[in-house]
Amino acid sequence: MGDRAIAMKYFQIAGVVSAYWLISISLVFINNSLLSDEKRKLDAPLFITFFQCFVSYILCIILSFLSEKLPSLFRFPKVSHDFSTLKTLMPLSGFFVAMVTFNNLCLKHVGVAFYTVSRSLTTVFNVMFTYFVLRQTTSVPAITCCGVIVAGFLLGVNQEGQMGSLSVFGVTCGVLASATLSMYSIYTKKN
Repeated sequence: MGDRAIAMKYFQIAGVVSAYWLISISLVFINNSLLSDEKRKLDAPLFITFFQCFVSYILCIILSFLSEKLPSLFRFPKVSHDFSTLKTLMPLSGFFVAMVTFNNLCLKHVGVAFYTVSRSLTTVFNVMFTYFVLRQTTSVPAITCCGVIVAGFLLGVNQEGQMGSLSVFGVTCGVLASATLSMYSIYTKKN
């Protein structure tokens, strides 16, 4: 591979990561606006989850079709409706839907700033589930970092409580979102 090809590959990776980051952050703010705005009084986190998953599914079908018709422009995996594949992916889909649902419930009950605190345990759950599900050990420095993360989480919860704006349900949903995201990534790695 020449220097130009390597540069294009890095540019493509940077583009995908940037797009993912932009879309993720945008969805956090959109969901927060939809679920927390007093004027809207929209109490539909499960419908929002369903709608976002449905739109993602439709986009995958469209991109798969376009990839088939215009392979020189971009690549996207072919969407398959094979029953055995669907059966295999069911636990993964369950974790994904649970993660998005708990994310939305968390955003409904806490602000965006505290949302990041309530979701901070993802790394800790990744280390735990990697050990319990995949039977892989983690280094002592990584476990030490997990201790720092837990301490930061507890400090954040404590300070939110001191300000009088702590939502135990919101924090619980954030922790469950972190746990289901970790299980989603573990099952992705396992399969």
